[in-house]
Amino acid sequence: MGTGGKVQSSLNIPVLRRLETACLALAAMTAVAQLGALLLVIGGTVLTFWAVSGMLLVASVTLRMVSSRAARGTDVPPFAAHVRLLRSIVASAVCLICLGGAFSDLGASYRVLDPPAANGCRAVAREFSFLFAGRGDAYAVRFGWIGLRASSWTTDDGYEPVARGSYTLDWDGNDGVLNLIGGIDPVWPAAHAIPCS
Repeated sequence: MGTGGKVQSSLNIPVLRRLETACLALAAMTAVAQLGALLLVIGGTVLTFWAVSGMLLVASVTLRMVSSRAARGTDVPPFAAHVRLLRSIVASAVCLICLGGAFSDLGASYRVLDPPAANGCRAVAREFSFLFAGRGDAYAVRFGWIGLRASSWTTDDGYEPVARGSYTLDWDGNDGVLNLIGGIDPVWPAAHAIPCS
């Protein structure tokens, strides 16, 4: 019991609270990025902002629990009621956005396409199919690691042309064109601009 009290008293509660607030603020910012249909691409890995936001929210909640437990039996004042209410509202909104993003990504696949443009811009394809319908989105990753949606397409019979390798990606300087090859399953439209200038 005494050992537990020493561990708790050694924790810096104000620092824990600042870290918790920072994680919650970052979770809210990345949730807004999710609403803006943005992607985070690091190397050849695509991270959706709903997943990043969810991880930050879990970190914030964990830090809140640790700081609350450490503050018991000390003279550290609790947060004001309006601050606790605001934190709860923000956390709930972030949670709803994360759940919505996760639900919309069920069955979706992301692929970073080769080759890159001369300036390092990359094209990313997101494909999703359900029963007899398919859909895809093309993203241009041109601002750091952030991917912006550039174009969308639909397919018949749940066809995923990028997953099957039925596409070409050509660059004219820093602007690309993604051509999807439909075969017996049509793709509308087949050509998609990837602007990276």
